[in-house]
Amino acid sequence: MKKYLFISILSAILLSFASCNSLDVDPIGTLTSTNFPKTDADAVALVNGAYVYISEISTYTSYLTDLPSDEEQCGEAVTSAGAPIGTYDHTPSNAMIYQGWTYLYQGVTTANDVIDQLTTATTISSDIKARVINEAKFLRALYYFSIVQYWGEAPLVLHSTDSKTPSRASVDSIYTQIVTDLTNATALPASYSTTTDLGRATSGAAYALLAKVYITWAQTGASPNATVRYQKSVDAANKVTGYSLTDEFLDNWDTSKKNDYTENIFKASHTISQFYSGDGFNHLCHCSFVTGFSQETPHLIVSDPAQFYDNWDGRDQRKKGTYAKYLYNPNTNSVFIFDIPRYRKYIDTLNINTSATTRAIDRTIIRYADVLLTKAEALNELNSTPPTEAYTAINQVRRRAYKKTIDSQNLAADAFDYKNLTQAQFRDSLQKESLHEFTFEQQRWFNLVRWKILLKTVKAVAEKAPDTELYAKVKKKSQILLKHYRFPIPQNERDVNPNLTQNYGWDGSTASAYDSSYQ
Repeated sequence: MKKYLFISILSAILLSFASCNSLDVDPIGTLTSTNFPKTDADAVALVNGAYVYISEISTYTSYLTDLPSDEEQCGEAVTSAGAPIGTYDHTPSNAMIYQGWTYLYQGVTTANDVIDQLTTATTISSDIKARVINEAKFLRALYYFSIVQYWGEAPLVLHSTDSKTPSRASVDSIYTQIVTDLTNATALPASYSTTTDLGRATSGAAYALLAKVYITWAQTGASPNATVRYQKSVDAANKVTGYSLTDEFLDNWDTSKKNDYTENIFKASHTISQFYSGDGFNHLCHCSFVTGFSQETPHLIVSDPAQFYDNWDGRDQRKKGTYAKYLYNPNTNSVFIFDIPRYRKYIDTLNINTSATTRAIDRTIIRYADVLLTKAEALNELNSTPPTEAYTAINQVRRRAYKKTIDSQNLAADAFDYKNLTQAQFRDSLQKESLHEFTFEQQRWFNLVRWKILLKTVKAVAEKAPDTELYAKVKKKSQILLKHYRFPIPQNERDVNPNLTQNYGWDGSTASAYDSSYQ
């Protein structure tokens, strides 16, 4: 812990120059903690360093939030750090889990630096000072939101002067801080006037994330305030304005439309040559298409096409937008047919020969479809029968999926709208829409955990998978246990911080088991 939780101000500044985000960062000369920050430009450069870990975590996020779900399997050798997560063979010493923890807490620490340094700065203009602090608070909230979902109770570090061996704070304490930071961040601008500022946090991003935080807290928090939190989720969603669904689902990952924030509310920006590696650094692109036009299995692949791709309604544009069963190969001037579909969202078909190496597609974090489904879900949980407003929200997403008219008979989209459902039926329908909308967007494990259906969902897919070598890793998902509702606290961190207890079910844990609501 202490090795990573405390980063000097100079480290944060240097990281800002390597940021993957499309933010304008100009060299500002020799920097020391005594002469920085002094100007508005210094303040902006400082907060840029807090954005870098959004892009750093893109390397690990699918391994932590898609691979241990029902939708994905690992095509890498079983000796890789990622593969054991997909088969529930990981331990507290897993390098992938450790790096996820490391980058998230580095992001927290850098955001803390920004807040502390700017709070006491006297030479920064008041408007820039307030904006930059609120950007840092948004980022701190975003990092902690991942931390609390992955590990539950965790160190809540807000200042560089805090203990170097912190104990784990309660889940509710972490959520309280997240809400406080996001509430402050709602004062951010709704948009920015220059393209160099694209990618910064906005008020819309703060409200959108707040809606997601409240519904997750309602379902996983210890204190019994679910009804209040569901309502606050709806209230926050209603304040997300100025966004809409794109007509074309795939526009959200089109590299020619990187500056289009019609639906993308906040994303990790990946730009060629802006990072130290000299590429876009989004390994989701690499893992989707590393084996190119071949039948060799890539690093990440659909668990079982028969249960996902094959059963997906072909009239739904999200099927073709999510999976690539057929791709035009410019090298042969013909269409290549994959035995097993690839994940389409992070394959750059405009630059397909370099898609796996340039890795420059932005990673979606939250988009307007998420706001609509979050609102629909919260409204359904607040009412014994789904209200009209809940149907309106979910059917917006469904209508976009089917492009309004969806078959040769020119039937109106409302023929396929959800209507006249019970609360339980609406809940099931929403969970299905969420899977189709967000496959390979690093949401599935989070959602299964907060819905408390992780075990039964994953086991069902494992049991139905073919008993062949190709699907051996899917079959192994059947060994999932209750302890997998959380990741283990990394052993490296426990070695340097004796105050870190372990999560239930993992070696060294004395924590109580989860209750019967976890299925």
